[in-house]
Amino acid sequence: MKKLLLLCLIIISSSCTTTPVSGNKAFLLTSAASENQQGDDAYKEILKKEKEVTGTAQSKMVEDIGRRIAAVANQPDFQWEFKTLQSEEPNAFCLPGGKVAVYTAIFKYAGNEAGLATVMGHEIGHAIARHGGQRMTQEMITGGLLAGVGAVGFSNMDPTKKAVVMAALGVGATYGITLPFSRSEETEADEIGLILMAKAGYNPNEAVNFWDRFSKAGGSAPPEFMSTHPNSEKRREHLRSLIPKAMEDYNSSAKLGSGRTI
Repeated sequence: MKKLLLLCLIIISSSCTTTPVSGNKAFLLTSAASENQQGDDAYKEILKKEKEVTGTAQSKMVEDIGRRIAAVANQPDFQWEFKTLQSEEPNAFCLPGGKVAVYTAIFKYAGNEAGLATVMGHEIGHAIARHGGQRMTQEMITGGLLAGVGAVGFSNMDPTKKAVVMAALGVGATYGITLPFSRSEETEADEIGLILMAKAGYNPNEAVNFWDRFSKAGGSAPPEFMSTHPNSEKRREHLRSLIPKAMEDYNSSAKLGSGRTI
């Protein structure tokens, strides 16, 4: 019994990681390499089904913002890609490994480049914090649906398991299963995203403006994108508490302010 307990403690200790920027601890049974591979496979799957938008001012802006954030994200193992997808759903995601997609419906809420950087920084924050890996770990422990996911090629997975992987990585709603990020994960992604956008040269005060604007967009029924996020007041308070630190990074950057209007 003591040996088993010791083994468990060793596994738990060796499976804990520290998240960049936030400094939070995370328990993971998946490797970053396996998560990145799953992210790449899921991205290819999505691009087969979604309509990509290219050659527009908005899609170029997504690429420009993405490159600026990637330059300060300190993720050498990420193979970054930035796509714009046609959709009526105001959403965005970043899969493990730096595979980013922005849906066209989000542009009307972004207002300007810094607003869009807020969204992209937040989603990239999820990937940097390995929230997808954390949710896959939870599923391994509680549901068993993802057991052995690293040993089974993505293309060979049965549809149910593939949908769960998609959901764990943050794009599951489209595939029939939703595993929403917890509010603590959303708050952590806010923090990471705010620092990243500031380092990339975007005024972090615009993050507060964007989330206020976006949360009010649906009236009494906010967009689905907001359903698991912290309520507007708590989010505003949290972001404002982080502004002084973010401004230090912003003041050391090649300032872009709010950037171009969308």
